[in-house]
Amino acid sequence: MFLEIGSYIYIINIIFAAIVLFFERKRPVYTLLWILILLLTSYVGFIAYLFFGLKLYKKRKVNKFYKRTFFKEIYTNNNYKIRLVEKRKELVNYIIKTVGNKVTYCNTVLFYKDGDKFFKNMISNIKCAKESINMEYYIFNDDEFGKIIYDELEKKAKEGVNVKIIIDGIGTQKLKRNRKKSLENSGVILKIFFPSHFPIFRFGTLRANYRNHRKLCIIDSLTLYTGGFNIGKEYVGHSKFGYWRDTGCRIEGETAIDADRDFYISWNFLQKEPLDFKEIDKSLRKKANEMVDNIKDYDINAIQIISSGPNYQTRTIRDAFISMITNAKRSIYIETPYFVPDDLILDCLKIALASGIEVKIIIPSFGDHLFVYWANQASVIELIENGAEVYKYQNGFFHSKLVIIDNEIAAIGSANFDYRSFYQNFEINFNIYDIELIGYLRQLFYEDIHDSIILNCEDLENRKTSEKVKEAIIKLISPII
Repeated sequence: MFLEIGSYIYIINIIFAAIVLFFERKRPVYTLLWILILLLTSYVGFIAYLFFGLKLYKKRKVNKFYKRTFFKEIYTNNNYKIRLVEKRKELVNYIIKTVGNKVTYCNTVLFYKDGDKFFKNMISNIKCAKESINMEYYIFNDDEFGKIIYDELEKKAKEGVNVKIIIDGIGTQKLKRNRKKSLENSGVILKIFFPSHFPIFRFGTLRANYRNHRKLCIIDSLTLYTGGFNIGKEYVGHSKFGYWRDTGCRIEGETAIDADRDFYISWNFLQKEPLDFKEIDKSLRKKANEMVDNIKDYDINAIQIISSGPNYQTRTIRDAFISMITNAKRSIYIETPYFVPDDLILDCLKIALASGIEVKIIIPSFGDHLFVYWANQASVIELIENGAEVYKYQNGFFHSKLVIIDNEIAAIGSANFDYRSFYQNFEINFNIYDIELIGYLRQLFYEDIHDSIILNCEDLENRKTSEKVKEAIIKLISPII
């Protein structure tokens, strides 16, 4: 009997292998890895494929809601910030073409490297909310820190503020039934992104491999908090990792309105019945018109939102990084907790190094998840051998996500520099075309170098054989983990 069942399972594996080969339009390495897993693991291959290999086919519908018309006509082309955007017009046009987001200009921006200050200001703005609070997070734990924010959101909902929250079904595991009930009773609307259908099994969904990794808090459609900070005690330094180094930002103005639009795209993705985008569009455009009337209250900072996910037909954030790297003329600075780029981006960085372009990368000195340390190590070795400067951060855990090119364009947001963020997660980044803002980010980058140690060729040569084996294995399977 067991032999018969085994035969059936093996046949199923062959069928799935055929599906991967003929119908999955993915990277060749990814496809070959899944075919090997399906054919060599008789009993678990097809189960693994169901949970981690299936492509997400829900496509994004294009309608007028995605076509942005804002403030560009207010500024003349002799403004140097407009000229900086025009200098990157190919990248700007790519983002407009693929995700529909134009460059916004009417923005006041503050950056944070410390979770205490970031969340103190965010909570202060939440307390002052008058109309709406929309939040979208990978991790929003109800621990001793997250409890403070959950409690405040419940208070605002009882006051009549419209509060909506999206949390990831796997990232947020510490939200108890009592809290969910309390949120519901207070009027907060909570949606869980691809939840597990089993109480213990973390991957109890056929969409387990597609996670919402975004971090957004939008208050009254005019104030946005975003970056790398999730919500939980570790993000304010209360964990086994000690100090948590991250990069967050507060944007007040037009980009916040655009971010609210992206939030409602995610919200609609989780709805059984489609949202009435006409009403949402009308409300947000009213906010934009009010902003025009008070435009002197805002700074001029050019920012473009770039969202990405398996529901798009292109890998927008990954492609944007490729464009930025290949068009670099002087320098490429990267901060990321997970540096596992695909072969094309790795080759682009090697070409940049061979062309005399300065490449500096900062990664953590230890990993917060299984395999992370070895995955990072395996990916940076080739770049160090080609002349890149790679640093390991020493002052706690390093979670900052930042890319700076030529001191003329920077990208911050939720996306790591790895396969998962490029191909599988729902992410959101913010491209900044502003010399003054980038100058501040560059200063943060050099402060992080000061708190880091450089990896050199001697360190690599003295690695143990066991380390080299681990790096080789992780590098091989990195496209699917």
